[in-house]
Amino acid sequence: MTIQAVPTSKYEQIQDWIRDSIEVGHFRPGDKLPSESELCRQFEVSRNSVRQAIKTLVNEGWLESKKGIGTFCLLKTRQLTHDIGLICYFSGSYIFPRISTGCDQIAHRNGFHILLKQSEFDYEKERQILIELQKRGVDGIIISPYYSGDGLSNQDLLADLEKSGTPVVLIDNYFPESNFTRIAMDDRAGGHLVAQYLWEKGHRRIGILTDADYFPKQMRKQGALDFLKEVEADVREQWLLDFKGPAPAGRAFDSADSFFSTGKDLPTAFICTNDEESIDLYKAAAKHSLKIPDDLSVISFDNSNLAELPGIALTSVDHPGRYMGELATRIILERIQNPEVVCQTTSLIQPKLIERSSVREI
Repeated sequence: MTIQAVPTSKYEQIQDWIRDSIEVGHFRPGDKLPSESELCRQFEVSRNSVRQAIKTLVNEGWLESKKGIGTFCLLKTRQLTHDIGLICYFSGSYIFPRISTGCDQIAHRNGFHILLKQSEFDYEKERQILIELQKRGVDGIIISPYYSGDGLSNQDLLADLEKSGTPVVLIDNYFPESNFTRIAMDDRAGGHLVAQYLWEKGHRRIGILTDADYFPKQMRKQGALDFLKEVEADVREQWLLDFKGPAPAGRAFDSADSFFSTGKDLPTAFICTNDEESIDLYKAAAKHSLKIPDDLSVISFDNSNLAELPGIALTSVDHPGRYMGELATRIILERIQNPEVVCQTTSLIQPKLIERSSVREI
């Protein structure tokens, strides 16, 4: 909603109410405005105040008066800033440079600029960034939103931006049962894929290491459990290692280290729900003289640059961040250029496994 000064007169209050009603979609282009008499009763003002408000909004292009018929709302063309906000958890690490590169290339070709912001997966920081971008009047927002699955999110503020005419595209993470346009991996299918891969390699004792604070990782874990249930695998509670993260670093290591310290009843393979967790698992395994893949196989997600570090060679589900950034920016530009079209789309990318040497056949 547009932030305006406090009205000093009755007619300004009416103007602001009409503007805001149009911006949030209560009145749409072509809708007939309440009659002068109805507005007089609603705001307890004279007919002159109503007429002055309507006349001003007609001159500004918000309304059109048709003699003998009434006053109708028009599509108010926004002045473009050619700025698109991109909010990632981290601007320069892991999969996020791929996303920002994809966004920037498409935006640049079309005469737009990407304003890259880093939320650090922090609810409050993300909210402040959104408020700043709203005040700046960016033409659209692409965001990897804060959402851990427990209900806390900035979904309300993003919905307000959508209603005011600022298109929003969620990328990578998303809110279940929401109407936002979103682009994400089919994480549940990815979890099913990696568990099936391990099963076909002969593994019957499979553990899962996951960050319980991140919704896509929960879906990856659930997909793996779906498959293991299908094949009636022996899934032991002590093999399901959940930790809260992502900051501070090392929580995945602590969880794996604590488990390996028991020294008994180890699985033959672990599914890690991203590559960063896998690196921590490698470190914890080395501390306990466990060799990968000889003693323990590891499979992961995101196919980041960590997957090809010396001595690692992770088998990992690919994350096409650049393609996702390109697609998100194309969708944003389409909506900016066609603001009268109201639609939400969902793009789920099917998982693709990149095989390396972290899984052995048994």
